[in-house]
Amino acid sequence: MIQRAGLIPHRPARPDRPALTGPAGNPGRTALPGRLTQIADLRYNPCMDILLASANQHKVRELRMIFADHRVITPPELGVVFEHEETGDTFFANAYAKALAFFELLQWQCRHSDIPDPTADDTLVIADDSGLCVDALAGAPGVFSARFGAEEGAASDDERTALLLQKLDGARSRGAHYVCCMIGIRGVDRFYCAQETWHGEIALERSSGKGGFGYDPVFVLPERGVTVADISDAEKHELSHRGRAARALNGVLASKGI
Repeated sequence: MIQRAGLIPHRPARPDRPALTGPAGNPGRTALPGRLTQIADLRYNPCMDILLASANQHKVRELRMIFADHRVITPPELGVVFEHEETGDTFFANAYAKALAFFELLQWQCRHSDIPDPTADDTLVIADDSGLCVDALAGAPGVFSARFGAEEGAASDDERTALLLQKLDGARSRGAHYVCCMIGIRGVDRFYCAQETWHGEIALERSSGKGGFGYDPVFVLPERGVTVADISDAEKHELSHRGRAARALNGVLASKGI
């Protein structure tokens, strides 16, 4: 595994997997002496390293809570520079291209350094693409959610949220849903996919709630009468598109005996 002090959460040592000091110049890093041959359940296996193709701190924090029994490791924590431009016209296209690009980068890197082999039995490369689809905007911003309004000067979550409310000013139909497509790559030409949604409505005004990120302060859960920004992190992970996709992907992996 990789261990870099202060960055990657500690995982208790196991007698069959002694920690080995990494090469000089990589303090705090450990190498993997052995790997499990089968992973029965992603949620409970104590030996899974999830190599996440993202350094988005909001997303990292969410996935670390969802996969709390495992180590979610980001490119910077691996000492890897990874950037991927999302050019697909579907959530699947973006998630798959991102996961594949990260997997191939790690394949090359592991031959030249001590980072994990992405094809190992206790390692999973994950990428996702997510966004908000608004009925009154014909499904926009969709795959462009993170870049919504860029041509109009919107450059932050607050500015994109304000622009969305402006575009929906006076709209009677306020239905919307989040989408998350999550890809888990197990090896060359071998991957699994889960795509889930989370339905709600767009509020008339921004909530003062401090939870969540992105469009969460204006995404209303009608059955609760609050926005996502008003609920706890635990509730969000239980209900959200990303939480559902992660659990669905886990189910697929478990059904395959991985």
